[in-house]
Amino acid sequence: MRFALPAVTQLATIAALLICQTALAQTKEFEIREDRAYLGGQPIELWGLRCGNALHSEAITERHIRNLDNMTAHGINLIGVYIQGSNAGWPDADAALNGFTREGGLKPAVADRLERLILEADRRGMVVMVGLFTPRKDQDFYDEAAVQRAVEEAAAFLRDHGLRNVFIDIMHEFSHPERIDHPLFREPGGEAKKAKLTGWFKAVAPDIEVGVCPAADSSTGDSYPGMDVRIIQKDMPIPRDGFVVNVESQRQDVYQNDGVFAESQVAKILDDCTAYHAAPNAAYLFHAAFIQGITNASGSAPHPEMGGGGRKASDRGVKFYYEWVRDHVGRYEYPRHVPHEPGH
Repeated sequence: MRFALPAVTQLATIAALLICQTALAQTKEFEIREDRAYLGGQPIELWGLRCGNALHSEAITERHIRNLDNMTAHGINLIGVYIQGSNAGWPDADAALNGFTREGGLKPAVADRLERLILEADRRGMVVMVGLFTPRKDQDFYDEAAVQRAVEEAAAFLRDHGLRNVFIDIMHEFSHPERIDHPLFREPGGEAKKAKLTGWFKAVAPDIEVGVCPAADSSTGDSYPGMDVRIIQKDMPIPRDGFVVNVESQRQDVYQNDGVFAESQVAKILDDCTAYHAAPNAAYLFHAAFIQGITNASGSAPHPEMGGGGRKASDRGVKFYYEWVRDHVGRYEYPRHVPHEPGH
């Protein structure tokens, strides 16, 4: 015998389903098709900033959010953040936040900041690279089981909160020759280990794109079975195959004098920009001590703001990168860049 649900129960069930569907569709979806980036089904060109310590505190995350409009006005539509914070620069290179517990739990406060930043980026049609682990913090995990839990919790958080305008760098600088502690994050057997990490993530969130960044000065490769994103760093050459993201361009300023660049250093950065602009399958995250370090000589880092021209200590900044992207790629209005008109 079949029984009809009471009307109130039916309405409650429908409401629950609608809430669930809404939660699963909070943001546009980032995808890779034929070695090109897509967001919300639209092809996009990605130009970014490496903001490795953007989740360090509520105040720093809020500063990043408040500068997103200036980023897009200059054509920047990709930011890279890490749950385990990156090199904190000067005076303490290891001062970055670790967003995981020793057992691999994702800390709620960090998860909240990450969600808020991702949602604000999505409002502007931006993409967020979410890095999980870094060489300066991997030793904080008790064991491999804790690493697996961290991968799975991060994947479940993004999946359950419908945060899809993202891709993942599971382990930054895999096989770093000096600072990697867990054997899972270094050679030998790198391909199998990267595939294992990716498998843990994909078992929970199969529709989110994943990669692993090799250490530039190590013997580990920049591709492996099961990867979606071919991640490189520093001066590694741009591969012709795959969708390639340089998540850490070669830094030219120093943490002890952040945001100050010699003319030759600016020229090197802009040469990199030209090379990536000519590579349709590649994206670029500009890396500078001014953007990533914590405190530094400036006393106010990390800076999501562009600052000044960067030629002297009284005018610290990376304005030249913002303006190059604006002038050569255009301001960003999802899903495309609009050519810049001088004077506007």
